[in-house]
Amino acid sequence: MGLASILGLIIIGLLLYLGAVRKKPAGIEFYAGCLSAVLLAFLLELTAQGFVTQVPSWAQASLTFMAYLVMSFVILKALDLLFIEDYLIERQGKYIPRILRLIILLVGVTLAGLVLLRAVLEVDPLTLIALPTIATAVVGFALKDIIARLASGIQLGRMIHVGDWVTLMDKEGVVTDLAFDYITIRTRALDYIMLPNDVISQSKIINHSRPEIVCARAVFVEAAYAHPPMQVKEILTQTASAVPGVIANPAPISYVQEFKESGIAYKLKFYLTDYASRERIEGEVMAYVWYAFKRNGIEIPYPQRVVHMTQAPDSTALRAIELAGIEERFHAIDFLAALDAQALHLLAQNAQKRVYLPGEHVVREGEPGEEFFVVMEGEADVVINTDDGTTSVAILKKGQFFGEMSLLTGAPRSATVRAKSQLTVTVVGKDAMSQVLSRNRNLADQFGTILTARQSELATTRESADRAARLRSGAEDGTSLTTRILKFFRLSGE
Repeated sequence: MGLASILGLIIIGLLLYLGAVRKKPAGIEFYAGCLSAVLLAFLLELTAQGFVTQVPSWAQASLTFMAYLVMSFVILKALDLLFIEDYLIERQGKYIPRILRLIILLVGVTLAGLVLLRAVLEVDPLTLIALPTIATAVVGFALKDIIARLASGIQLGRMIHVGDWVTLMDKEGVVTDLAFDYITIRTRALDYIMLPNDVISQSKIINHSRPEIVCARAVFVEAAYAHPPMQVKEILTQTASAVPGVIANPAPISYVQEFKESGIAYKLKFYLTDYASRERIEGEVMAYVWYAFKRNGIEIPYPQRVVHMTQAPDSTALRAIELAGIEERFHAIDFLAALDAQALHLLAQNAQKRVYLPGEHVVREGEPGEEFFVVMEGEADVVINTDDGTTSVAILKKGQFFGEMSLLTGAPRSATVRAKSQLTVTVVGKDAMSQVLSRNRNLADQFGTILTARQSELATTRESADRAARLRSGAEDGTSLTTRILKFFRLSGE
C-alpha cells in the first residue's frame, strides 16, 4: 500500500470521526475536500500499481501535487474544527474571529503548497514570488482598501461578536455577520445594514452587550410643585423596581433634574440586562409611573390649550352607579355586613379607587397601616416572611379583602400583598371608619366578635408557616379586639 492510500484512509477516518463525535456539520468545503482527496488518492494508487498507463510524467507529478495539497487542506481543516472550534472556542470560551481562522487555514495551505512545489514538482518557490516590481506595486495599490478592511476586521473581531447589540456610525442594531470587509447589523426596524470595517474602525463604537451585559437607561417625568421631591423620588424608584426586566442590583435611582415652568423634572435611572427589549422596558416603566402617580394623587403638569365643547356626561348618575357597586361589595364582607345602609353609603363615599400593576406592592409586612382594601378587579399574591425566607400563603381574587386589622386597630401589616395581575382595589381609611363608629359605638363590639373568630381560624394557618406567629397570637389575646378598636379610634372614654 502506497503513501497516497495511507493518507486516503486517514482522510476517511477523520471524516468518520468528525461525523460521530461532532454534533454539528463540518461544512461543505470540508466534505468536498475529503471526497476530492479520497478520489485523488485512489487515482494515484491506480497509476502507481500500473492499472492506469500512458500517463505523461508531468501529469503524474501534477496529480501527485494536487492530491497532497488537497490532503493538506483536509488535515488543516480538521485541526481547525477539532482544536480551534471545539476546544478553544466551545470548551475554553475563547473568542477567535472567523476571519482569523480562515487566514490561518489559507496560510497553512499556502506553506504546504510551497513545500510540495519543491518536493513534488521540483520548482523553486522563489521563482514564483519574485514578481516584477511594477506589477507588485500595482497589485498592492489595487488591494490596499481590501487589506485595510481585512486588518480592521480582525481588530473589530476582538471587540464585536455576532449577536452583540451595537451602535456603529449612528446605526443601532444586532450584529448578524462579521465578514472580511463588512459588518452586517439588523436594526430594530428589521433593516440590514452593511458597514465597511475600515470606516467603522475610525468612528465611535458602542457595544451594548460587552464587556458587561448590564445596561443603564433613564426616563424623564415631571411632577407638580405641590408634591414633595423626596416623596416623588421614592415612588419613582419603587415603581421602577416592580417592572419586569428591571434588575434589582444595581437598584433604580431617581434625581431631581430641573425646576421647570410647569413643574419639577425628575430623572429615573434603572438597569436592565436584555438590551434587545430596551424600548419595551422603557415603555413599561413610563406606564407604571403613570399608574403610581395616579394612585398617590401626584399630578403630571402639562399646558392645556384644548377647548372642550362636547356635553359632559351626567357625573351624578355615574357616581351613583359606582357607589352602588362599592356598597354591594362592602355588604358581602362579614364584619361590614353589620352596618346599616347609611353607614355603608358613608364608607363608599369616602373610599378611594387605586390601580396597581403586576409586581407592585400594595402593602408590606411589618409596615404600619390604617387602610382596608377590597379587590375589585385582578388578583393579588399574599406573602409572609418565615424562617425559611418568604412563603406565598394565598391568592386574593375579586371580592376578597385584606387589611381589616390595620384599619380597626392600627396593627402593623401581617403580610406583604403585591399585585399578581393588574389590580384594582377600593380603599377605606381610618377617617371614614371613624365617622361610622362615632355614630354607633356598639359596632366596635360586633367588629371585635367577628374578627376574633376569624383571627383564631387564621392563627393555625399562620403558625404552620411561621413559628413566630404563635408569639403574636399570644400577645393579641391579652387585650380584646373591641377594646383595641375603641382605643384606636379614641372612643373608649380615656
